[in-house]
Amino acid sequence: MPVPDSILYLTESDVQQTLTVAEAVDLAEKGIRADAAGQVAGDKFYMPVGDAGFIKPFSGHLAGEDLAFVKTFSFFPGNPERFGCPTTSSVVLLFDAETGLPVCLMEAGWVTGLKTGASTTVAAASLACPDSEIVTIFGAGMLGRMHLRALTCRFRLRRAYVLDILPQAAKRFAVEMWRELGFPVEPVSLEERERAVRWADVVVTVTTGDQPLVERAWLRPGTFVARLGSYQEVATDVITGVDKVVVDNWHYVSPRIPELKTLVREGRLSFEDIHAEWPDIVAGRKAGRESPDEIIVYIALGIWGEYAAILPEVYRRALALGLGRRLSQTNQRIGESANR
Repeated sequence: MPVPDSILYLTESDVQQTLTVAEAVDLAEKGIRADAAGQVAGDKFYMPVGDAGFIKPFSGHLAGEDLAFVKTFSFFPGNPERFGCPTTSSVVLLFDAETGLPVCLMEAGWVTGLKTGASTTVAAASLACPDSEIVTIFGAGMLGRMHLRALTCRFRLRRAYVLDILPQAAKRFAVEMWRELGFPVEPVSLEERERAVRWADVVVTVTTGDQPLVERAWLRPGTFVARLGSYQEVATDVITGVDKVVVDNWHYVSPRIPELKTLVREGRLSFEDIHAEWPDIVAGRKAGRESPDEIIVYIALGIWGEYAAILPEVYRRALALGLGRRLSQTNQRIGESANR
């Protein structure tokens, strides 16, 4: 790649024009397979910012790729009430893998949702029953929408249920997604969540709440549960009482997921009790679903392979489409800024 003399800035609107959901699912699978083969370098850490929230820097590079990324994700749960702004925000910097110089700054809320939905869908393709038709989603925000869209890329869905602490949000989700996807999407109140869980083949929890939304007794044989939020979303017996628990990375989820922290502290769960880390299943070192009656729980906070495959392609598509605007900056100035 030529030595960059400027940075391409991509807004959320620009990014949304680059990839389809189906393309993102395929790229996520490519990245996960590379991760499983040891071909992706990456790391992340959580930086507390007082009591207000945390910022999570997240990096990755796929072997042979021209670009590496650093993504920051912030989670400040008091924002909506205190400031009237979103709980989360994300930005990405892409770097030339030869020089280490930045080539792109992109707003990353939309692509975070795209990647997360795509990643969960690839996991579901191995861990859910292949004939799954009914999905229940907790969380009527952008992530919930992305998960439902992405799941349609690998499953023949015929119905979905959506639940949210804000009933109006669930109703809007149902109307919009039914119109977009062409099958019934029904809003369900939190008080009726048992009904929605009992009917589901796939249950996705992707909320910013902190309460047990799913009980073990409600899960029928063959159910796949993707538990994806940062705070408590399921009863602890959902983890201790199912056939298999799969995590994306035990090192990251065990100190962050409240249900896991509680079980580990009480001596009721350890790494030996986990069936597998997700890359081990992708690589064939561990089995995925082995029977139609298994109840499988997948717990994830994100690893880097999917981003390492998706983000460079967003940049390349943006270039091909003439999207974004250039932030003029000479290489000398880039160097000077780095040394300050």
